[in-house]
Amino acid sequence: MSVRVLLLWPGTDGAAAGNFGVPQLVILGSYLQARTSARVAIRDLACEQALGPVSLESLLAGDDGRGYDIIALSIYSSFDHLKCEAIAAVARARWPDAVIVCGGYHASARPLDYIKDGSPFDVCVVGEGERPMVQIVESVAGGAPLRGVTLGPDAIDDLAELPPSDWSLLARYRSVARQVASQAQLYLSRGCPFDCAFCMERAKREVSWRPLPVERALAEVVALHEFLDLRGWTLYFGDALFGMRKSWRREFLAGLARLDIPVEKFWLLIRVDLVEDEDLKLFGAANCGLGFGLESGDPGLLATIRKSGRLDSYLDRMRQISARAREYDVPWGANVICGHPGETPATLANSAAYLAELFNDPHGTTGFLSVDPFRLYPGSPIDADRGYYEQTFGTRFHRPHWWDDGDPEFLAEWVDPSADLDWQQREHLQDKLLTPVLAGIEDNFVYRGPARDYFLRAIRNQRAYTGPRSRVQAIDRYYAWHRYLGRHGQGERARRGDPALADVARALRLRALPAIAEQCDLTGDDPILAALAAVPREQFVPLDQIEASTRDVAIPLDDTGLASVSAMHAYARSFSLSKIAEGDRVLDLGGGTGYGAALLHALVGPAGLVITVEVDAALAARARARLPDAVHCLTGDARDPETWRHLARFNKVVAGFALESLPESWLTALAPGTTIVAPIHDDEKDLRLCRATHRGDHFNYEWFEQVRYVPARGAPPRVVPDTPAARPRLPILR
Repeated sequence: MSVRVLLLWPGTDGAAAGNFGVPQLVILGSYLQARTSARVAIRDLACEQALGPVSLESLLAGDDGRGYDIIALSIYSSFDHLKCEAIAAVARARWPDAVIVCGGYHASARPLDYIKDGSPFDVCVVGEGERPMVQIVESVAGGAPLRGVTLGPDAIDDLAELPPSDWSLLARYRSVARQVASQAQLYLSRGCPFDCAFCMERAKREVSWRPLPVERALAEVVALHEFLDLRGWTLYFGDALFGMRKSWRREFLAGLARLDIPVEKFWLLIRVDLVEDEDLKLFGAANCGLGFGLESGDPGLLATIRKSGRLDSYLDRMRQISARAREYDVPWGANVICGHPGETPATLANSAAYLAELFNDPHGTTGFLSVDPFRLYPGSPIDADRGYYEQTFGTRFHRPHWWDDGDPEFLAEWVDPSADLDWQQREHLQDKLLTPVLAGIEDNFVYRGPARDYFLRAIRNQRAYTGPRSRVQAIDRYYAWHRYLGRHGQGERARRGDPALADVARALRLRALPAIAEQCDLTGDDPILAALAAVPREQFVPLDQIEASTRDVAIPLDDTGLASVSAMHAYARSFSLSKIAEGDRVLDLGGGTGYGAALLHALVGPAGLVITVEVDAALAARARARLPDAVHCLTGDARDPETWRHLARFNKVVAGFALESLPESWLTALAPGTTIVAPIHDDEKDLRLCRATHRGDHFNYEWFEQVRYVPARGAPPRVVPDTPAARPRLPILR
């Protein structure tokens, strides 16, 4: 009976995300079918979602429900590590006799993550997978399946040994291909002999550059077109280094032009110092766009990055390519890394100045720029020698094994590049120096050839990627991890003095204001909207809720569900109904950490008065730390007039918690004419926003929309510690 093999692609969040084809698995499956009697199935979890609800157990069982003898997971990226461990655990529990295999960049870099006691994996393949997978199939066929071993590296020296890719292995997904991607992917070569410090390529051990024979490479393009119909697609040659050998490169490009495949554009990655003018002509004739790993515009940092080659002319060569590419109408993109270990404010400024010159060429550009923060990848030269960077530059790797921590998008980037540049400064300078460069590229983009819209989308996507929403998400995780690691005080101090956070949070609040104005029936110049824009809501929420603070949502202050910072529109509506104005004397009940009181302070101005009352002493203490001295914070039961009646004569009262009714004691505690806005249960027991006006011996009620608020909380015995922080910060008024 044939050995049944499942090759499983988890739907990576890494560099291969968003492409159709999983060519590495197609090549591997084709090789197994040619060299063994195995029956191979490929399943792509990203594509599966387009077919309907995904059942992992059903996929692992196969179409006939009998399961597989070998289940091999591609852990292409370190971002996929935890996902693949979880999938493997499910597979092990359901199919205990199957041989479960892992391979890919992360598995090659960290085989001991998988071959250890308690691991669901049986075999870890290091490097290229074809020959090791044949060994695994043969072990199963022979009745002695391999367990607890690492195989490889065992690379294929001559890629002519590979059979043609059998694209029918992906027939299951052909009908949904255009739903999941607009770019297909193909491999034509393997290996990169260069030694860039940040790159994972060396984790695969064999780094020599090896291409398919030119005719075979061209046949692979034709075969994929015949399978997929590439009209309207871009086709990405995903090689780590395209066309390193000049003779191969030029012969292939000439042949590609003759094929006249109707793609929108071919896209590939190549080094700056390989491309000559003759290549640019050939790239243009073959409808190719070029991606360059420029890495930095600072010569000194390029040396630190180990960008080998003639560094004295490297950046000049990029200038020359830009000019020639414009002449031949060849589109290109350059990627730079911000915050590489060894980066300083000076190197970042030098890089930004170079990029501004490159992309603001008065003659225009056919290039675009992508900017990435440095990410620490296991298996890279930097990972192998972190101590050198720590000692030489003062680099700090906050979570060097980030792939185990469940927050890879941030933790991979949480690095202080040098003693002169920490994560916060890097994030701030990256925005300050490079966002203006990115903002000017579209207006200066003069490429007019095929797939112009594709490149314009890339330009716009990069601006969005480095825009306020993405930035605040990264800043949110930075402060969240201070909280998770017990650095709460350090995080709070940093947050209070963080100008980058203040700027980006305000920009996002401004985006939310039009919808709030419409919901609350406010005009654009209403002081309430100005207060919402000006008051830094992000300072009043838990450290791990900064991103949420920029959206119009309620934010829990603890795990009880009894305290929150209300949504921004809730404050706007309450204050609008209260008709808060300059000079008002406002009692804020249930003030939490003080955000509502801060808004009120902005509205009443220096002639007014705000007193806020909070039953939870810890929350009240946090409010005192955030609010200006002119706002007075009390700890006590906000419903009990004895807490606040002796302090001032109020003309407005707002409550941030639900009440069954207004306490009768408020009639004597408050002066006639006082306006109270609070969420109160009506006769139908619905919680509604209510405006009550004190009429001497009764309250006059006006009822508005239904709302949701936290319930009122009782107070512990009223004790006012005799400490300056707890004393009322205003004179008693008679």
